[in-house]
Amino acid sequence: MQILVNFAIPVLFAALLFSGIATLFHKNKKLSVAINSSLFLLILVTGIYYSVTGISFNSLSLYHIYPFSSFLLMLFSLAFVLVSIAAYELDSSYLKFGMLLPLLSIGVFSVSMASSLLTIIVSMELMTVPTILLIALNGKDFAEPSTKLFLLSAISIAVLAFAIALIFPYDSSLSITQAVSGTIGSAYFMVLSLVLFVAALGVEAALFPFNLWIPDVYQGSPSGVSPLIAGINKKVAFVALIEISFVVFAGDKSSIVPVFEILAVLTMFFGNLAAMVQTNVKRLLAYSSISQAGYIMVGLASVTAFGLESSLFQIFAHSFMIIGAFVIAGFLAANGIESIGGYSGLYKRNGFLAFSLTVIMLSMAGIPGLIGFVGKFLLFSSAISSGLIALAFIGIINSFISIYYYGKLISSIYSGASGKTMHVPNGIYVVVFIAIAIVIAFGIYPAPLMAVSSRAAASLFGII
Repeated sequence: MQILVNFAIPVLFAALLFSGIATLFHKNKKLSVAINSSLFLLILVTGIYYSVTGISFNSLSLYHIYPFSSFLLMLFSLAFVLVSIAAYELDSSYLKFGMLLPLLSIGVFSVSMASSLLTIIVSMELMTVPTILLIALNGKDFAEPSTKLFLLSAISIAVLAFAIALIFPYDSSLSITQAVSGTIGSAYFMVLSLVLFVAALGVEAALFPFNLWIPDVYQGSPSGVSPLIAGINKKVAFVALIEISFVVFAGDKSSIVPVFEILAVLTMFFGNLAAMVQTNVKRLLAYSSISQAGYIMVGLASVTAFGLESSLFQIFAHSFMIIGAFVIAGFLAANGIESIGGYSGLYKRNGFLAFSLTVIMLSMAGIPGLIGFVGKFLLFSSAISSGLIALAFIGIINSFISIYYYGKLISSIYSGASGKTMHVPNGIYVVVFIAIAIVIAFGIYPAPLMAVSSRAAASLFGII
């Protein structure tokens, strides 16, 4: 039994690789999405088992399995199921998606369980390259977003490698299963490496000012890829940032707090103010995603277990909110509806999509009774408990600012002339239903998710 527990993840990773390779030969879309989704569900079950039992062990000297990584296995495996089904319905060339998604997912899961900085950088590359190919292989119309993502990702990986190189002389193991900040040399190198880590991971995490590529890539990518980038890739960068800043730099909170505070404030204001003037829904969601990154940074700025718990809760919440929103926006874009004005009368054309998007927008705005409100309440509470009262106040102000553009979209949905009724594929219904079920269920009863987030945060602090 213990052997099965220890090698479950490597075996599932091997199965994922086989699934991607097999897609090249059978070329059956339904079979590909069925196999990929089944494997992701198996990883979800494995993550639940690890989380319930609370076990902790190292696998193949590459992965550290403990409550923090178990939480992320559950989050990303479920997100991959939704993204895979959505891509099947939205992407006419799903076979490419089905071939590259397993490889990409291994990179995502590896970052979540990384035991060293080398595992993180290799896994980030393993995630980024297939993502770029997923955009580029859809044709020359997608050359611009794929090129922008390629250039920024290349710079990000190079900066990340340089940051690791600064640490290597002081800790050649590059381990993140124990605090090593005490072995890093001068304060100068410590602060410099921290800044470089934040800059490198800030590109993918959509932190200001490293996020200028986000709107163009989110809008210009194929409809099946945008939910993947916004709901999974972006969150993986936060995971890497958490693992590095909370463990490697655990002994240097004095440097982390002001850096994270400034990033949180600038990212929130930039995302919200830019979103207010958008007319394209995908661009609005992109800038909204940037502001949400700022909210997540509020929890990280406290550098406490409670703050980390709050950020993990919000990472989970926003993953499914943004996946649901982009799946709806992608489906409507495929039907020629891209602007806020084009959403006019949506409630008469398809009541389910109108209701679902309304729920998601209200949740992102932080309306009580939905998961987004719980996440923001925890984030601002953690900031206040850490003495960052001004930061919490700025976060609340930004939440009020966001109500304007979320409300503008909702207003358009329930006003104006109606058109013909829309037929929505069953896969889209399933994905959106699961997304709003999570938004409503954990908004009304957040205790289970809070408990899992709390155990995950405590386990990370336990290795410091």
